[in-house]
Amino acid sequence: WLRKNVTNPLLALENSTREYAKKSRGAKSTDELNYESPNVRTENEVQSLGEAIVQMTDDIRIYVEDAVSAERRADLAEQEKQRFALEAEATRKISELSNSLVMLLSNIPALTFVKDIETGKYLACNRRFAEYANKKTPEEVEGLTDHDMFDKETADHFVEFDMKMLKMDEPYVYYEEALDTFGNPRQFQTTKLKFVDASGFTRVLGMSVDVTEMMNLKEESERAKEAYKEAKSESVTYSNIARALSLDYTYLYYIDLETDDFIEYHSDKEGETLSVERRGPDFFGQSRKDAMTMLHEDDREMFVGVFRKDNIVKTIDEHGTFTLTYRMLINGEPVYLNMKATKMKGDDKHLIIGVNNVDEQMKYQEAIERIKEEQITYTRISALSGDYICIYTVDPDTDHYIEYSATKDYEGLGLAKEGDDFFARSAADGEANLYSEDRERFIRAFTKENVIKEIKENGLFVLDYRLIFGGNPVYVSLKAAMINEKDGPQLIVGILNIDKQVKRDEEYAYNLSVERNKANIDALTGVKNKHAYVDVETSLNRSLEEGEKVEFALVVFDVNGLKQVNDTQGHREGDKLIKSACAVICGIFKHSPVFRIGGDEFAVIAQGQDYENIEELVDKVALANKASAVTDGVIVACGMAKYNGERSVSGVFERADALMYKNKKELKGN
Repeated sequence: WLRKNVTNPLLALENSTREYAKKSRGAKSTDELNYESPNVRTENEVQSLGEAIVQMTDDIRIYVEDAVSAERRADLAEQEKQRFALEAEATRKISELSNSLVMLLSNIPALTFVKDIETGKYLACNRRFAEYANKKTPEEVEGLTDHDMFDKETADHFVEFDMKMLKMDEPYVYYEEALDTFGNPRQFQTTKLKFVDASGFTRVLGMSVDVTEMMNLKEESERAKEAYKEAKSESVTYSNIARALSLDYTYLYYIDLETDDFIEYHSDKEGETLSVERRGPDFFGQSRKDAMTMLHEDDREMFVGVFRKDNIVKTIDEHGTFTLTYRMLINGEPVYLNMKATKMKGDDKHLIIGVNNVDEQMKYQEAIERIKEEQITYTRISALSGDYICIYTVDPDTDHYIEYSATKDYEGLGLAKEGDDFFARSAADGEANLYSEDRERFIRAFTKENVIKEIKENGLFVLDYRLIFGGNPVYVSLKAAMINEKDGPQLIVGILNIDKQVKRDEEYAYNLSVERNKANIDALTGVKNKHAYVDVETSLNRSLEEGEKVEFALVVFDVNGLKQVNDTQGHREGDKLIKSACAVICGIFKHSPVFRIGGDEFAVIAQGQDYENIEELVDKVALANKASAVTDGVIVACGMAKYNGERSVSGVFERADALMYKNKKELKGN
């Protein structure tokens, strides 16, 4: 009986408790603190001892669980406290950096500004830029876009260069012309660069220096040289055409119609070289003055009467050319000269005049044929003006072609200089040299039938596409026109480089789309503003009216203590407080748009992931406030309401706003 009811049960209890103690020493979690009790049914004090041991091990496990849980909560609270302290310090440093930036902008002698790239709004500028924008202070510029302050053409121009700068990995420096506050054109050297601020937003820093006087001085000193460059163009085409013209004319003149500056060209007897004879100003006045001593006395009055700029330009505009035959005294003998003037197609700022000795033609009947050849030459100039890569002449009857004046890039394509079956050859060459996306369209459009038909109907065939130069696609424009020559009609085909123009147009379109998104950003905080909130509210209301199933929650925030900070420390410190509050809200609601809807008021429209976790996110705001209370940081009152069948968003906002004010009172009480 003693062994059954006392000794053996006690030994069983002893073994089980020893095993429990051994297992507990290496336990990794409270789940392992389980006591395996032996089956003791003695109905005496030994059974009571066994039950007491079971109760004791359960109490030990519960005690350990409570101790571990308390330790974890303490660790989490300490980590949260440290995190908010770091965020507060980061916010302080960002604010100091912002103030330093403002001071820097104010003291830079150039027109200086900072813009938000997404909204296009100016975040800061110096006084010089404010005066340029017709604003009294830099503060009046903040929050405005280029389209708010400038005419559409100027604003589009500014935005175009913003977008171009974004594609570059280094500062973008360019020259531009803009009107000053008095409407006078000025030249600016502008430098723009992109940077990402501490909040992760892309900004644009711009500095513009007025270089008008410097550019005018440079332009004045190099005007003749630039005029020559314009005359020559950037293409070898012009040199060859000009050399051909020089064979027919004793002198060629290139005149700037805006300034009357001119360049006189003269060719050698073999026609191999074309040299500059002289340069000078006041072409028309100087020509009339020379006429009084160098022309035959019977032709002087006639020449002076008709050789006026207004009369020449009017005649060219009406008839295409201006011609004049007169006699010049050479070695005391009158010699007939023929002058022909024309303007290059698409260029109303310059005039080309050729002077030819037609003395023999006037004496013999060769003058008519010579005039026709001159007309052909100038018709070619009018038809082929521009930055052409290459020019072809094609016989429309035989399709035999000849290539003229190809640029270095075009030469690198290795195409035949002359051959037959021009259109079939072009299609075959296009397979290797056209951009893949343009090949089918080019081959389908550039056929002899299409070209001839388009020229008959509209006078000109035009086709834009991309060629591959050096592995890169370059936009070109093919233009074809029919010209009547002595031997019959000839098809002139020119390929024009329009890459810069096309890419500029693409940038304009891109800038326009980006610009539409720039009007909704708050200048101080970088989040969306009241205008953006109204847009979203309107869109949600429209969805509700149309009966769509919409799930969203509206969270309203208010910054505690802003008025006291403004009154005691100034509005600059108040702005810092607003930015700190905004940083807290953005840090918690990472997947939802944040709006600044008032001076110290913010709102969040939560959908999707944030809507599903909205209660947890609101709890994080409360935890942030507790941590801020310890670190003397920003306190943000918060109220949240979910959409629950209201007719409009305003009903949800009113519920959230009421809860926010309730929370605000509680926070002030604490």
